[in-house]
Amino acid sequence: MQKAHQTHSFAEFTLDLTRGCLFRGKEEIRLRPKSFEVLRYLVENHSRLISKDELIQAVWVDTAVTDDSVVQCLKDIRRALSDETQRIIKTVPRRGYIFDREVRINAVSPAVTTYTEETGVQFIIEEEETNGHGDAETRRLGDAGLRQRGDVILLPPAQSKNGHFIAAIKQHKWTAALGALTLAVAASAIVYFTRPGEAIDSVAVMPFVNVNGDPNTEYLSDGISDSVINNLSQLPDLKKVISFNSALRYKGKQSDPQVVGRELGVRAVLMGRLVQHGDELSISTELVDVRDNRRLWGGQYNRKLADITAVQTEIAREISEKLRLRLTGEEKQRLTKRYTESGEAYQLYTMGRFFSRKRTKEGWEKGIDHFERAIEKDPNYALAYVGLARVYSNLGFTGLLPPKEARQKEEWAALKALEIDDTLAEAHLAMSHLRELDLNWSAAEAEAKRAQDLNPNSVDVYATANSHLYAFGRFDEAMKNLNRAQELDPLSPNIYADMGLLLYFASQFEQAIERFQKALELDPNFAPAHTRLGWVYLTKGMHEEAIAEQKKAIEVEDPTGRWRRTAMLGHIYAVAGKRDEAQKILDDLKELAKQRSVSPLNFAMIHIGLGDKDQAFTYLEKTYQERPDALQFLKVSWLFDSLRSDPRFDDLLRRMKLV
Repeated sequence: MQKAHQTHSFAEFTLDLTRGCLFRGKEEIRLRPKSFEVLRYLVENHSRLISKDELIQAVWVDTAVTDDSVVQCLKDIRRALSDETQRIIKTVPRRGYIFDREVRINAVSPAVTTYTEETGVQFIIEEEETNGHGDAETRRLGDAGLRQRGDVILLPPAQSKNGHFIAAIKQHKWTAALGALTLAVAASAIVYFTRPGEAIDSVAVMPFVNVNGDPNTEYLSDGISDSVINNLSQLPDLKKVISFNSALRYKGKQSDPQVVGRELGVRAVLMGRLVQHGDELSISTELVDVRDNRRLWGGQYNRKLADITAVQTEIAREISEKLRLRLTGEEKQRLTKRYTESGEAYQLYTMGRFFSRKRTKEGWEKGIDHFERAIEKDPNYALAYVGLARVYSNLGFTGLLPPKEARQKEEWAALKALEIDDTLAEAHLAMSHLRELDLNWSAAEAEAKRAQDLNPNSVDVYATANSHLYAFGRFDEAMKNLNRAQELDPLSPNIYADMGLLLYFASQFEQAIERFQKALELDPNFAPAHTRLGWVYLTKGMHEEAIAEQKKAIEVEDPTGRWRRTAMLGHIYAVAGKRDEAQKILDDLKELAKQRSVSPLNFAMIHIGLGDKDQAFTYLEKTYQERPDALQFLKVSWLFDSLRSDPRFDDLLRRMKLV
């Protein structure tokens, strides 16, 4: 029986196992016999770590051989593959080798195959049946659903478990038909293994596992995941790249990729592990197609800590290839873009991100320290300036810095980032917020749109740049952005809370309540959801429920922000007729204002609840002079309804440029 003619293809190379040849395109590349056998074994076991001992036992059977023979063969192979940088065959120090390329297997055979794992088709040839007139009837030929009618073998689109299809073949002799059938089976295998395949357009990058378990290096495993997500999110052919915030909810859990894929609504999941020994890093990755739990690719990277920036871009590039994305030259550059060449600067920036995500006074202070140190290492590190801009924005909003000081520092950092890199979506997003502070609503919208164009898979550009839409009651447009944000960050309580706020402004109270409750399912201690749910209850006249929600918000809020929740409780007390409780909170806020910055809007809200319009407008005017963007919801929020008939309210709307 004649053996199958089999080839293995990878990148631009073809390994002809039948003829014992290696080709680059049509050009034959000569290899010594043992080098060919080493390459063959590595290719047949691609994506798996092969130890040196295993390789020796497989290639030099019953033959004494030294390690030098293996090393020499690998040198020959790498020279033949132009793989001096170990992009195809990676050496894992003291452990072995990994052939790190996707392999396509092609086979043509004249022999009948009853079952193969490759094709997933089983053929059971049945006895010939006739219709009583000597003519063959249509009859079953095998498990793949084949049929024969007369001398025609019909191979309908019977789909195997791996998703390929078999064509129709005509023969005049049954024996010839068997041969043709076999060829059809082999041809179907060729179709399966060589088809380019559909592009995978959605992916989730899980937080890399910190194998060492050292909390002092946790920033590094998180940072690599975050950076890979940021690189991939800039590719327009990827319809969904799950945000780091949603992926972070799986941190520390043993998660089944198929379960993760179903929960996040993606087709592929990347998992990774990181081991650090001094300044040596070992990173392993695995990309899984969650439809059938099939491993698409696995990578192993052994680098110095100083080379960490190169690793993240290499991982992103490899993923894009395995997802079968067709990238333009510009998109390839964007994917592999390095924002700094300094490994030290990158580590400091990653630490800054790690600390500032905690959203506490201490976390923001540590964030500033690390971002500034990153800039010292690389003064042209645009992302570090964006990190500073974000922190100063948060410090100004929470009152931990005086508003004018926070704004000046935020604008300086954002402008510096844009000066260095005008294509940085995060910098344009920061500028959008600054233009809102200036009440330049059209410029804010333009900057937000620019950020969306530059990074179509960034949750931030859809979730945080909607204030200009809220302010003018453009609720449909804002909800479209939030729906997109929710696709990218499906486990975010913040996005559900923002959806609820939008529905509250649009007077859709029951739907707003549903969104707030969904946010609290995801995080029972999410203070903004409790506060906003209290607003809806207050508007519906459910005073006790409103008070309970606001008290819960105060209880779960970080101590640095509790006073803002307390001021809103004062407003609710006042509307509910509990004037003594409201006055007590008002007095406490006045004492607090002697020690730190307290937005005048908080005093205004309590006076609105008490029905003291003159005092309310006094504090609203102070708010306008100090930080006018705090009044961005003046036109749409139910909390200001009792003031709308006053001419002073119309004047304030006009100066806010909301008319």
